[in-house]
Amino acid sequence: MPPPHPGPTTAPAWFQSVRYLAARLIRSMSSRVATFLVIAVIALLFFSSVLFSGSSSNDIYYPGNSSVHQVANRAHLTEAAFHPAALHHTYRTFVRLLIPLVPIILSRACWWSTDILDSTSDDQAYNPDPLALLEQRRPMRHSYQELYRLPSKFMLNEDGTAPVTVIINPQDFGDSLSRQIHALMGQTDQPQAIWIAVAEDQDITAAEDIVSSFNGDIEQAPEDDPEERLVEDEDDENDENDSNQRVKMRVFAKSDPWWGIARQASSEFFLLLENGVIPGEGYLGTLLRLAHTPEYSRALLGSHGAVLLTAPDQDDILDGDVDIKCLPEKDSHGQVRATEMVDALTDIWFGRTETLELLTLEPWGSTGKAPLSIYLSTLLRYHGSIPSIVVANDPKNLATWGDVRKKDHPPAFCTTIRQLYHENGAWQAWIERGRALVSQHERLAIVTIFLASHDEAILLKDLICRWSLSPDISIHVAVAGAARKLGPKDFARLLPSEGCHVGIYDMRLAYVPPNPTALQSARLVADSSVTAFHLISSLRPKVMFYLQEPDSVFTEGIMIAQARSKVPAVALKPEDIEHVGWLPDLPIQALQNWNTPEVKLVVITNNRPGSCIRLLRSLTHAHYLNDRVSLTLNMDAEADRVTLQMASSFQWDFGDKFLRHRVRRGGLMLAVVEAWYPQGNDEYAVLLEDDVEVSPLFYVWIKYNILKYRYSPDNSLYQRMFGISMYSQKFVETHLAGRSPFNPEDIFIETPEYELRTPFLLQLPCSWGAVYFPEHWREFHEYVADRLLDIEWNKTSLQSVQIPNSRTNRWSNSWKKLFIEMIYMRGYVMLYPNFFNFTSFSTNHLEWGTHTKQQRNSAGTFLVPLMTNSERLLDDLPNRRLPDWDSLPVLDLWANLATSAELIKRGRALQEQLNPCLLRNSKNEVVWEGQERDLKCAKTQPYYSTHTTPMPKTTAAPAIETMTISTIEADPMNPSSITAYGILPLPTPTPSVDDYDVDDAPAPSQRKSPVSSPTPF
Repeated sequence: MPPPHPGPTTAPAWFQSVRYLAARLIRSMSSRVATFLVIAVIALLFFSSVLFSGSSSNDIYYPGNSSVHQVANRAHLTEAAFHPAALHHTYRTFVRLLIPLVPIILSRACWWSTDILDSTSDDQAYNPDPLALLEQRRPMRHSYQELYRLPSKFMLNEDGTAPVTVIINPQDFGDSLSRQIHALMGQTDQPQAIWIAVAEDQDITAAEDIVSSFNGDIEQAPEDDPEERLVEDEDDENDENDSNQRVKMRVFAKSDPWWGIARQASSEFFLLLENGVIPGEGYLGTLLRLAHTPEYSRALLGSHGAVLLTAPDQDDILDGDVDIKCLPEKDSHGQVRATEMVDALTDIWFGRTETLELLTLEPWGSTGKAPLSIYLSTLLRYHGSIPSIVVANDPKNLATWGDVRKKDHPPAFCTTIRQLYHENGAWQAWIERGRALVSQHERLAIVTIFLASHDEAILLKDLICRWSLSPDISIHVAVAGAARKLGPKDFARLLPSEGCHVGIYDMRLAYVPPNPTALQSARLVADSSVTAFHLISSLRPKVMFYLQEPDSVFTEGIMIAQARSKVPAVALKPEDIEHVGWLPDLPIQALQNWNTPEVKLVVITNNRPGSCIRLLRSLTHAHYLNDRVSLTLNMDAEADRVTLQMASSFQWDFGDKFLRHRVRRGGLMLAVVEAWYPQGNDEYAVLLEDDVEVSPLFYVWIKYNILKYRYSPDNSLYQRMFGISMYSQKFVETHLAGRSPFNPEDIFIETPEYELRTPFLLQLPCSWGAVYFPEHWREFHEYVADRLLDIEWNKTSLQSVQIPNSRTNRWSNSWKKLFIEMIYMRGYVMLYPNFFNFTSFSTNHLEWGTHTKQQRNSAGTFLVPLMTNSERLLDDLPNRRLPDWDSLPVLDLWANLATSAELIKRGRALQEQLNPCLLRNSKNEVVWEGQERDLKCAKTQPYYSTHTTPMPKTTAAPAIETMTISTIEADPMNPSSITAYGILPLPTPTPSVDDYDVDDAPAPSQRKSPVSSPTPF
């Protein structure tokens, strides 16, 4: 036998790589395959042992045995390949490769039963795609066994080392440092480099001795075939010798932190160890595997940490009474049962080297030289959304522990962290500035803002600062980079020194030439999209925000990244920024639904082209916040040629345009009712008569209210709000005595609980500019259909609807009359603005043709000033924001203060009188659950349960002629074979002018016309 080689030997790089690849393959295979592989390995070992049981020790093949080399000559190559000694050597190499894999195979096989249980459970299979994590972020709590099963993409370097640089901070250069280096050199996955941090004022002689002793022990394993050893040149030999110098010293300045040298590392990862930390032999491999999983790829990992359960006040800090949870816990004997996010790591820090660049945003010296345990965790979490996580370990296997000393010596860093509050105020200052702790971190929703230029930064800086003060939102800003004159420091200088908590990221995009070629533009767009997508994948924002500028490669790249990540985006034009100062008031759920509402503009016109073109011009001057808004022009049968030509030629640049022209005159009521029917619950309609004029900010007011009250987390509270008015009500027309002036100031000035300029809820629809909600408008359609049928067929179910003490009972042929009936019985309300001097987002000119001459003379009474200043819009609102739902005052049909409960009670009382079919309990009380929308008896609904319509009792001119199948088969020349179906016109008594609503009074030409208005299709 050849003599053993002196000193420790290291397996060849190819051998380690093969063994690693085999281990990765086994870890990725299913437990069933691993079980069968175990059986195959056992059978192979048994067969091999039988095969070589007769071989003597003299037949064993050794690389250095000259007799065997004589056999393996070129003439007898085939015979030597099957020589028993050669086969035995191959067998020994196979066993050396296989033995380390046996525990891995067995561990995979042991999970067979667990895999079966998992496959039959209701839990969805984990998707390792990082994009899936954007929609559903899994909690970072895994036991060690669960960590072991996470899919990982970890690979060793080509030389068989792990891509990590270890930096040790020794207090002395004695036995403690030697034990640390021994532990690191004995890792299953050995680090690429080990650096000893030495201050410039320390004696480095002892450190040099330790470094040289460890570097001298590293020797290369002998080659299998000395005759085939390649002759290397002198440069290659020098490079190999340098690579063997794995343990090195790194000197740092006395004024700098010891861990600052980690930024000099060329490896992908860094590992910082405090003095005396002895990691288990498998600990580094565990960290590396976790760093290549989707869950922990951007995390700062360690083994010891602390969670500050509640934000301490000043008294707690001074008294030292701070509620802290330490990991490992005091009585756990060093065991960490599951991974957990912490506020600070101590002793051990493992992460990606590139993340250390975030520390330049707040240099260590500017924080008062905060301790590493606080500084590193806080800044990476705040500026990079990088959590600090304590990794679970196996209590039965010290090789998985970060510090094997903790088994016998429980950590005392809880006391140390409490002392940090007294000795260093950095953490206190960060908490006071709103930097969330781990206990608050999961409640914060991240909004990422992308800035392309210095001009955009100046335009958005004030909005960003106000946004950063939102209690439930964390703002992170990504800047294009210094090449585009907007680096992190450039943007930081634009922000105020206090009151702005923003994380800043450098995208480091390339310079954009003035006139880039098509190829250059494509590369710049790709660079922007890839960088933005990686940042989105890292931060996992709930919403992203950017400015959409034409012909911008940055904008195009951000749009591609947004489409790929599917994160909701708020994309505005630069000119819209001054009108969205209310963005910080919206909850994250509303921001996520920024693009969900679909607003349609519906204009109702007839033969007043001058009035209509004034309305259309005001619509084109409005700010639509980069949304696409459709426009529909509804024209009655009497529309003149000028109106038709104007509607056809009008250019609408903000969305689709639709034209509708009736062939039979329907009047104002049917023109309004049939103007819109919603397709879904996210479609909204702004109903505008042609004598209305709108403010440039009308859409801003609508968008703000819809997002605030329709897409907030507690939107169920707002189900009784049927719309939002753009007009400030100056009169109330429902009093029996007639129209009376109304000013909400008179009410709120005597009610201290309400602000003078607060918007309010009024139980009255507005026809001079308002947005209506889809659910309520569909309900209104059903109600109008029932009311018209009741009137025509002389039914009594809803015919006698009489709202107590309401002038609307005398209105005739009015859509508002029917709408008020419905909202009174349902307790619905509309939100109205309340700005100074009745400033509104729409006004009415009371044009001739819809109202009487007397009403035309009083047109100025209904005119109100239009809102044109976005700052005034916010300044007049209480606290510069829309009030919460519970803070809105409620006014009834007569503009008297009430409550929602009172309105519901009044409506149900009237509903009980009209609908005797309501189900009641044993106490003769109506069971309203499930019956609130039953405004009529089920017995009065034969029209919807049959396929034919009964003939009316009287005859009239049909509105539409319908031919049945039998009619088509009949003789077309025989008029008696054609059946006409129609609906009788509404009875039209001759009321006085006082009985009309000012919005719906018929024109003089309509009152004098002898032709009745048939009910259209």
